[in-house]
Amino acid sequence: MASMKLGTHLNADVLVLFAFNHTLVDVDSNVHIARALDADLANTTWSKNAADKKIDRAKTMDEFFVELAKHHPEVTHEDIRNAAQRLPFNQSILDAVRLVVDDFGATCKIVSDSTVFGVRSFLEHHGLADQVSEVVANSTHFEDGGKVLRVRPYHGNHLAPHGCRNCPNNLCKGVVLERILQQHRYAKVLYVGGGIEDFCPSTKLPNDITVIARNEVLSLPNTFPDTVQVQQWKAGDDVLSLLRNFFHQYPSKQVAQASVKTFSPISQVFSGSGQVLVVFDFDESLVNKDSDRFAFQCFHPELIKTLEERHALNPVWPSVFDELHQILANEKPELTPELICARVAQIPIQNRMVDAVRMAVEQFGAEVKIISDGNSLFIEKALKFHGLVPYINEVLTNQADLETMDNGRTRIRLRPHHDQPMNCSWCPSNLCKGSILDSIRNKKQYSHVLYVGDGIGDFCPASRLTKNDVVFARADEVDGRSYGLQKRIDSNPTLIKASVVPWNTGDDIYRHFAQVLHAQT
Repeated sequence: MASMKLGTHLNADVLVLFAFNHTLVDVDSNVHIARALDADLANTTWSKNAADKKIDRAKTMDEFFVELAKHHPEVTHEDIRNAAQRLPFNQSILDAVRLVVDDFGATCKIVSDSTVFGVRSFLEHHGLADQVSEVVANSTHFEDGGKVLRVRPYHGNHLAPHGCRNCPNNLCKGVVLERILQQHRYAKVLYVGGGIEDFCPSTKLPNDITVIARNEVLSLPNTFPDTVQVQQWKAGDDVLSLLRNFFHQYPSKQVAQASVKTFSPISQVFSGSGQVLVVFDFDESLVNKDSDRFAFQCFHPELIKTLEERHALNPVWPSVFDELHQILANEKPELTPELICARVAQIPIQNRMVDAVRMAVEQFGAEVKIISDGNSLFIEKALKFHGLVPYINEVLTNQADLETMDNGRTRIRLRPHHDQPMNCSWCPSNLCKGSILDSIRNKKQYSHVLYVGDGIGDFCPASRLTKNDVVFARADEVDGRSYGLQKRIDSNPTLIKASVVPWNTGDDIYRHFAQVLHAQT
């Protein structure tokens, strides 16, 4: 975290969890955002479910946004973002978030039955995105070229029901917090809540937790467990004061000593077992660019048009890129393979994507492999640069080597992955990801496969997964850009047995991994 100086804070193992509705903001953010966009439609949508005490807010908001797009196609993602940014709040609550993170080095997370898009829009607008390490809420993505905001339940259909009788089907905060605390042992946990839905977490947390609850929560007929210390608040100033007093009084030595302890159950359950297989596509999935194109965009962008023209005649990427590397070597002899690889190694990667890979391996013992229509040289350099080499079990891709030319200089050579052309109706002849995935599973049995992809080349392996597996398909961007995997799934739904979960960011993958892998333990 940018504002934290390593070694100056001894409270880094204190976790402060904030609810969002009626806590970080003064209202129910779902209802408030909906009414700001179309009050009549919001009232109609919410009134249909008003009698349900455990209303599925993800389903309700998804229905609202679908209808909103039909009735008001002029409403853009920026209009929705602006509505979230204008949510009413108490400045002292926001100051409390900055206090616990910037001044005392605690970890801050948000757990909410709101939407990820709404919460993150609010945080970014108020300069709190860096202070909040994780937002756990109902996931969101855009469809129809960025015109429709879709909301999916945090506990989606790809997960077993959470089984909590007190919480709505789409989100149990107690289950979420159990997952968070199994990933890391915190010396102290503080939970700041404002509604009846914040009662459940207090019943499932370990000893030595402090709940800072709004007065309405304290009036519940249930009672908090004896192990829970309860403080009450009415206004934002109360929260700020309670947190300031806690951190001034809490013994830093106790935190420092406790921080060396770690939870072991999850890491031991999967240690060395390889029960879960995580497969990443590389280009525009694990990294946020096409690595082969990236090289030419950096050093010879004029060749991009040539690339497209040649690919139209020969739809085998390694052959096309091999030809272009010959042109690059001839036209720009000063560009050595070392210079090219050094630049491609720094290819952009989305925030938290690296964390997602590390978490899958370190905390859940998963095997992580890459299946890519890129090339081995660029992938190897990028993995090394981003510190991922120890976490990747295997890379299956087109082979790349260095070749000495007649003039004594070296150039990059690319060869197809398969020695013999593949005859797959979904894949190019040089690389069939589906057959590669089948080969992996034939060598070793896995209980579950998580596949992260974006393009049409990822459909073939997705179609070979089972009902026990999950496909993470990159969703449309707000600027209208769409990706081939989701489109092909939509066109061929009967061929997909696995659960399909949309994603846009590395944070999405991190949250989904944490959720799915925890549910499978």
